[in-house]
Amino acid sequence: MMKKNNYYIILVLALLVTFSSCSDYTDGINDSPNAFSSAPGDLLIGQTNLTVVKLFSSQNSRLSGMWTDQFTGEDRQYIPLNNYVVTAGDFSDDWGDFYKNGIAQAKLAEESAIEDGNLVLQGVAQILQGLLLAEVATSWGDAPWTEALDKDNFPNPKYDSQASLFEAAQGLLSAGITNVGDVSVAAAYSEPYKSSATWAEIAHSIKARYYLAAKDYTNALTESQMGISSRSGDLMSAHRDESGARNMYYQFTEEQRGGYLGATGSHLLNLVTGVTARVLNTPGDTNRATVYFNGNALNTTEGGFFAVNAGFPIVSYFETKLIEAEAAQRTGGDALTPFNMVRDELALAYGGSFPHSASAGAALLNEILEEKYVTLIGATQVFHDIRRTNNLIGVPVKNNAAGNTTIPQRYLYPQSEISANSNFPGLVDLYVATPVNQ
Repeated sequence: MMKKNNYYIILVLALLVTFSSCSDYTDGINDSPNAFSSAPGDLLIGQTNLTVVKLFSSQNSRLSGMWTDQFTGEDRQYIPLNNYVVTAGDFSDDWGDFYKNGIAQAKLAEESAIEDGNLVLQGVAQILQGLLLAEVATSWGDAPWTEALDKDNFPNPKYDSQASLFEAAQGLLSAGITNVGDVSVAAAYSEPYKSSATWAEIAHSIKARYYLAAKDYTNALTESQMGISSRSGDLMSAHRDESGARNMYYQFTEEQRGGYLGATGSHLLNLVTGVTARVLNTPGDTNRATVYFNGNALNTTEGGFFAVNAGFPIVSYFETKLIEAEAAQRTGGDALTPFNMVRDELALAYGGSFPHSASAGAALLNEILEEKYVTLIGATQVFHDIRRTNNLIGVPVKNNAAGNTTIPQRYLYPQSEISANSNFPGLVDLYVATPVNQ
């Protein structure tokens, strides 16, 4: 059993992070963090939700975008980051967010829900734990789980295998689906999201995402077909033009670190502007380019993908259908139907022409993977796809002068683990693939 008081202090400190409006979660909180004896489950799950938004649209997202050449690091410390020059300390904050501010709070919310007999809260808490744990496994490989979050009994938690982490995450997601029933995101624990989907549909899409990451294409196909079924169902972060609620890319590029992150010469910019030919002719990219970028900069203006009030997709219809298309192609199923459905929806989203594909075999797989690369701008899943497929679509490798022949294959274990966990497994090079990709 986790010792709760340790994490309530963490919770209060973490709520000060200003990437979304936190007022709904702080009402009624005792002014003294040392006076906590319990906390309501909706407060705890709110903290997890805020952490999810931060992890999937902040530093973690920016780094994976640079490493897959969607973006370019253009000033100060973003120049070495762009060229794969990182240290263990660069990953401590995200590791802490995944465990302390994300999984730990969701686990406490689950325990609170069980005590109160609240199946929906229990299910949402399980879904979010599954999401975060699977993302840890995909990014780092082996990591703590069975002994994590219990500092009193396991001050030095052991590392579990990447395969067992994926299995545990899928188990949490399945349990969550059972518990949430047909409750919609809008009806329960929706802050800070917007979505017309049910929590179960969101969870099926998440399951599909990480079955794909684990190269279990049969289950990825099955789960994708039960996932998000329309663009209105996208699980989007909800942002507003007010302090503490603005789009996180907007905050970074316009308010915090202007000039650090752009797209000068990036592969994604070249693809959507026609400098580099698409494998499937896509005239509509002319329109899409203006939504993504403003010249060589990210488009933070009104209507831009990174505008002050623009939502950011945590998991989406486009991702779900492209998973279905790839998984069907790899298992001998109908890949053209879901892929061409995506092309139709892209035409509606951006205008212009997104012609259907009539390809098959390896050519179709390339089209699907490149479309996913272009469509999921800023998504960490692009980094996972490039590594999983051995860079099948040929994303350029940066900093060749330093001898780089491949993009990084994992995140480094954080300095916090090196310094504090005696079960830390030792340094693993940035270019060593995680077990599932070996």
